[in-house]
Amino acid sequence: MSDAHNITRLVVQKKDPDRVSVYLNGAFAFGVHVDLVAPFGLAVGRTLTPSEQARLLAADTVLQARAAAYAYLSYRARTEAEVRRKLRDKGYADDVVAQVVTRLRELAYLDDAAYARAYARARLSGKGHGPRRIRADLLRRGVAPPLIDAALAETDDDDLLAQARRHAEKRRQRLADEPDPRIRRRKLTDFLVRRGFDYDTVRRVIEELEAP
Repeated sequence: MSDAHNITRLVVQKKDPDRVSVYLNGAFAFGVHVDLVAPFGLAVGRTLTPSEQARLLAADTVLQARAAAYAYLSYRARTEAEVRRKLRDKGYADDVVAQVVTRLRELAYLDDAAYARAYARARLSGKGHGPRRIRADLLRRGVAPPLIDAALAETDDDDLLAQARRHAEKRRQRLADEPDPRIRRRKLTDFLVRRGFDYDTVRRVIEELEAP
């Protein structure tokens, strides 16, 4: 691509109608997304300089990365860090990844604050996970600590206690054959802590269960 080349053919690809094959000086040169044809003024007889070809291919790479991100997001909500990691794993450069993430954020397809709130609600009510476990899970997904703090601050204390109580009651039934009350209490405490409940919540729930 050291000299300018003339576009001699533009052909919609049979296997992917969203892409157009560009022929320069009678030979296939590259394929681009159909959405780039009009913005770049691609037409038979048009001359493309090397710099124009580079810009065209760069824009096409961004569109391909964006399509990969859309596909990744189609299964479930993701965090920005997860999308960045996925695109990097696919070989896209950091500047391309940054452009895609910025656009997805503008379109509200990526919103770590909303993700954290939804995740906290779902894990607390659906899985019965406590704040500590929810925090650890969100950190692994790349959510910033302030956003996690804000999401957990919205959880209802009564709901938190209710979920801890529900799991404690189920676990206590499984520990019914344990004759030593101290061992039962320790095992129940360890179980609730592993689920992510803080020690104050665990203490309150266990004291309720052990009350005469």
